[in-house]
Amino acid sequence: MSARYDSQALARWVASAFAGCGVEAQAAETAARVLVRTNLRGVDTHGLARVPVYVQKLKSGELNARPNVRYEDRSGVMHCHADSGLGQVVAIQTMDAAIERAARAGFVAGLLHDVGHLAALGMFALRAAEAGMIGLVAQSTPPLMGLPGSRGAAIGNNPLAFASPVPGGPPLVFDIAASAVARGNVLAAARDGRDIPEGWAIDGEGRPTTDAKAALAGAMLPMAGHKGIGLAMMVECLAGSLTGATPASVTGANPGSAPARVGAFLLVANPALITTRAAYDEHMADWIGHYRKATGAEGRYPGERAAKLEAERSACGIPLSPALVAELRKVGEACAAPFEAEPL
Repeated sequence: MSARYDSQALARWVASAFAGCGVEAQAAETAARVLVRTNLRGVDTHGLARVPVYVQKLKSGELNARPNVRYEDRSGVMHCHADSGLGQVVAIQTMDAAIERAARAGFVAGLLHDVGHLAALGMFALRAAEAGMIGLVAQSTPPLMGLPGSRGAAIGNNPLAFASPVPGGPPLVFDIAASAVARGNVLAAARDGRDIPEGWAIDGEGRPTTDAKAALAGAMLPMAGHKGIGLAMMVECLAGSLTGATPASVTGANPGSAPARVGAFLLVANPALITTRAAYDEHMADWIGHYRKATGAEGRYPGERAAKLEAERSACGIPLSPALVAELRKVGEACAAPFEAEPL
């Protein structure tokens, strides 16, 4: 039975845990805010659940607690060399730089090289939307996904997200992996001792499985068959081949691993310069209005539910399972940052 915890208390604890691993205080606070807000918006597989593996990688040196992050411009593209820094920190910094440039340039494209796992990409696309712009983010992963019969993973499940401001409503935010579900759902099921639904994964012999641990030793299945594979290939071109990323492998032997040294692609578009703010808002309002009318009273666009959930969880707390709380307590002991948050 999950219990609820205050989001601000959780953010303070996450920041102290990262600081205990040598992360500079402001960077630790940034990473903590991103991860806790991920839970606030209902993406529980990509928020606090990722803290244990990030701490493990900071302590092992696979993630760099004090990276030398540098930027350069080449042929109109912003390149961020992340030096294996925490993905949540570097991606926020890079998105903010792209937003600032898009105030003058209309379109801004960027590449992140050797960055730590970004977790929920929608959090960074949302940052652009909250600044009045369109954001697109894509990240390469190690091979995690394959079609039925594959003897091992063939390609990453390569997530992508986009977001846009919506006049009179919360931002539209769409965030997916190319797999049928994000691998974090399988990690959560393995941690909690639950089976997974059919259609999520195959085992190491290429056979469909509902055993979460067998799935972690096998591969995720793509969403919509060949269409999911095609999306993954598009992201591999943009975020992998353009950056030359060689992310660390994720294996059944290390099922909690969130890959380091990944590549990512981002694009920010400023509607006020490309068209006009009034024209963009009018068109958005028209098509969303048509969408709502066609889908009925229960219809909603991506991002509405997350915004509502964020308000509710900010007031009533974030639900955490006993298994995850036990992991966070172990992390606190390892970082000299005791997990002392009490259920609400």
